[in-house]
Amino acid sequence: MKRELAISAMLIWTMSCAAAPQSQWPLKARTEGPEPVFPVPVIQLSGDGAAMGQKLGQQLGPSIKQMSKDYFGKFFQSDAERQMALQAAAGFEKQIAPEHLAEMRALARQCGVDEREILLANCFLDAVPMVACSTITLPAGASPDNVARFGRNLDFPGFGVAENGSVLLVFHPKDRYAFASVTWPGMIGVLSGMNEHGLTLCSMEVDRTQRPVTGMPYMLLYRTLLERCKTVQDAVALLEKTPRQTANNLMLMDASGNRAVCEITPEKVVVRRAPEDQALVSTNHHRGTDLDKPGRCARFDYLHDSSKQRFGKIDVDRLEAMLGKVAQGDMSIQSMVFEPSDRVIYLAVGANAPTHPYGKLDLKPLLAR
Repeated sequence: MKRELAISAMLIWTMSCAAAPQSQWPLKARTEGPEPVFPVPVIQLSGDGAAMGQKLGQQLGPSIKQMSKDYFGKFFQSDAERQMALQAAAGFEKQIAPEHLAEMRALARQCGVDEREILLANCFLDAVPMVACSTITLPAGASPDNVARFGRNLDFPGFGVAENGSVLLVFHPKDRYAFASVTWPGMIGVLSGMNEHGLTLCSMEVDRTQRPVTGMPYMLLYRTLLERCKTVQDAVALLEKTPRQTANNLMLMDASGNRAVCEITPEKVVVRRAPEDQALVSTNHHRGTDLDKPGRCARFDYLHDSSKQRFGKIDVDRLEAMLGKVAQGDMSIQSMVFEPSDRVIYLAVGANAPTHPYGKLDLKPLLAR
């Protein structure tokens, strides 16, 4: 990631809207369950937006303040740059759903921070021009135990901070679907998550140009899909009719095993699918309906070829090993395998996450109403 490019993007926002030491996170992961232990804290929240924001601040307030101080202290190298970014973040307010805005404001009040800091945590990725992350979804027939699975590496510069701060937040929003999000303190949007119906999604960055703010931050858009949709078909329909701010790739899978990649731009959504005898892979390019053409991304090519060679034999261990082969070194700070039909997640975190143990968590009791 080039800091100068991100700052330039913040300038566009502003006009359109008129290695430190590692953090000592005051959190401990749960220890119950099968070995190895699940590697991150699990935080449960329920109620309307304001109630959930307040509860999140009560439970993670010190971590949220530390994240803001340490991570954005690395991301922005002067107070002037930070102030410009905060002003730009405020320009998203009119594009954010009222319940999400109420949640962020309550969170900021509870933590005693400027609410623009929470806004910034949930929209700064829309201004970061980079390519990162890998996903693969496999039908049930790809595995010896007949379970469909969804593998994902989240790749992003951690600056010695984000590698150590992952959490799993389980939201039970009033009048909407419950969902779990693999994230960081202060980020209420979703990059990787699953809801109570098994709908699972993960985002990937693509090359894009910056533009004036006309849609909600993409993390909050993806949260909206989990809150309001049961199936891939539902999610694609809602995505197509909702204003989109940022070009992106979004992998989707539901409890039935239905899979799709949505290649998103502000102008349109192109949907790519795969037959039942083939993996569906996505990294950092818009490929249209092409499933096989090599040469654009080595990670895509490896996942495509490896899944084809081992189809029918890809169990959890094999999928985790495949994610390890496409990791981007210390930039890969979260790696996960979802089983949407069973509401199960396997998660590894830290610098070069796939080299760390994956902990298993059954999300069904956490997502139950």
